Amino acid sequence: MSELLEVTTRTIEGVAIVDVSGRMDAATSRDVEVALTTLIDGGSRKIVFNGKNLTYISSSGLRVVLASLKRLRQDGGEMALAALQPAPLEVIRMTGFDRIFTIFDTPELAISSISC
Repeated sequence: MSELLEVTTRTIEGVAIVDVSGRMDAATSRDVEVALTTLIDGGSRKIVFNGKNLTYISSSGLRVVLASLKRLRQDGGEMALAALQPAPLEVIRMTGFDRIFTIFDTPELAISSISC
């Protein structure tokens, strides 16, 4: 993993949580892509992307989360975004990704919504 980005995964109530801290850009997006791909390949169909400590997301980062969402939806799965900081949330809104993803204020709200 990069010094500028930390990615950890955990599972709560059958939902995989991907905690992302730092900057998700062209140099670091691969770390998140590997984590998401590993989860999906391992059978996870419900994923929450926790952006509580995500300080920045570039177009490369957006591509990674969108590609993962598309792959999940093809298999009947879902991904929600949660706890996004103001700067990444602004990027997501400016690009229209807020119309593609369901966004929650907290990971707990996202878990309870998609674990049903």
